[in-house]
Amino acid sequence: MLEILEKNYSVDKEKKRLLEKYVFLIKKNQENVSLIGKSTISDIWLRHIIDSLQIIKYLPKEEKNKFLIDVGTGAGLPGVVLAIMGRSDVLLCEKSPKKTNFLKEVLKECSLNAKIYNCRIEDIIMNNIAIIVSRAYASIKKLILTNIHLISKETILVIHKGKKHMKEISEAKKEFAFNFKKFDSITSKEGVILKIENIIRK
Repeated sequence: MLEILEKNYSVDKEKKRLLEKYVFLIKKNQENVSLIGKSTISDIWLRHIIDSLQIIKYLPKEEKNKFLIDVGTGAGLPGVVLAIMGRSDVLLCEKSPKKTNFLKEVLKECSLNAKIYNCRIEDIIMNNIAIIVSRAYASIKKLILTNIHLISKETILVIHKGKKHMKEISEAKKEFAFNFKKFDSITSKEGVILKIENIIRK
């Protein structure tokens, strides 16, 4: 699995070391914090790390004084993975104190400069969010609704979705106008990555 990382994602020795440390910390804390699904622990590299890495090619490049926020980041997926891969604009939003403490440990152990917000996404007030990423957080409609105060004309959503994604898009389009592109997931036959932009409330 690590060979796949090195071949497809330009993972140098230092990034590989940090990803391995991150995986170790997830496994170490899993019993106390319940960070990922129990059934996925044995396949953590594919189900979580590579699943997070695959969105990199769909993300716009970093912009000065603009940020990428991972909503309901949980164990830090995909936000921590993106930070390990070199993004310096990552914000992590997680309302669970236990998971937030875990994230603090990860950032310290891996020397990452991502910022953590221990609160609901509705409580964050910013006007410079360029990218919103989300993995298993909520339906598309709920994701847009709870983040609408952060979404500007330029804000792009890059989100992991499952087999019901078209139904979710239809529901969201009843209240919001937006453009979207979808890409096949490399880790799930039924999964897709959605890139949503030009979001406007109807």
